[in-house]
Amino acid sequence: MDRRRVTINDIARHAGVSRSTVSLVLRASPRIPPETHDRVQGSIRALGYTYNRSAANLRQQTSQAIGLIINDICNPFFAELTSAVEEAAAEAGFFVYLVESAESPDRQDRVLQSMIEHDVAGMIICPATGTPGRTFDTLHARGLPICIAVRPYPDPRFDFAGPDNYLAAQMATGHLVGRGHRRIAFLGGEPTNPSRVDRLSGYFSALQQNGIAFDPALVVESRPSRKSGIADVEQVLRLAEPPTAALCYNDFVAISVMHGLRLQGLEPGRDMALIGFDGMPEAEMTYPPLSTVSLHARAIGRNAADLIIRRIGEPAAAPARRVEQPTLIIRQSSGA
Repeated sequence: MDRRRVTINDIARHAGVSRSTVSLVLRASPRIPPETHDRVQGSIRALGYTYNRSAANLRQQTSQAIGLIINDICNPFFAELTSAVEEAAAEAGFFVYLVESAESPDRQDRVLQSMIEHDVAGMIICPATGTPGRTFDTLHARGLPICIAVRPYPDPRFDFAGPDNYLAAQMATGHLVGRGHRRIAFLGGEPTNPSRVDRLSGYFSALQQNGIAFDPALVVESRPSRKSGIADVEQVLRLAEPPTAALCYNDFVAISVMHGLRLQGLEPGRDMALIGFDGMPEAEMTYPPLSTVSLHARAIGRNAADLIIRRIGEPAAAPARRVEQPTLIIRQSSGA
């Protein structure tokens, strides 16, 4: 048996087409008729050919890889976002390297360096909480195409795709005020997280618009997790005048708050109204079903992919912003 490496010439002879036709099929060119495409792919499978994309990239001096750095790979919001990025990238002929920062700026820096060493064409970054300005200064100096996603990092040099967190919190707070609540807590999130900063601003604004005095004791900082809400709600329940409602940093925190309330003999939706953020599918399956503000993760993911692909093709284009409008989904947890 001939054990030499199968080449494009071998594929061309087997399929009865030219070398250039095989090359176009490997690059997923739309110029190739479907029947020719299928015949070439049949020869590729029959001969066991493996496309050496790295060598092709060197010849073309291009990369077909896009880096995607997310904060929490277990969060359904980021799972939906990642799926949309990969879908849009594939349509444009790119593939995605996915890495989690785990909310660590140091880990994020190491991952960024690794992505650069792997010669990605561009990167979509959901910045870790506490990301220093020098991180983006370095990326900008390298001229690498960048799209910041989800968290509105204050750097106008880069494209951005994300939600309107300010409006999301305004809507959620306004709904609770409309249900008659005046003692409304904001639970979870780290103080330097840009998404939390915007949501707090929207919360403050809605309180002010409705003539409700802000009480700093009702705002609890914590790193969001599946358990953090238990401690967060215990803290505000110890107040002389505890809240009757709460905005939770995300849906995970809200579900944790539900557990925390039950540990205190209280019932979510009856003894305390709750609203989360993100709009993850699991929110509908809680008891009671969780009210949430959907931030449209899939739309953000596709927007981010579109922006980075555009940036790769047009490096000198003016920075663009695509901000998705949130949707308030009212369920029983907020007293519906």
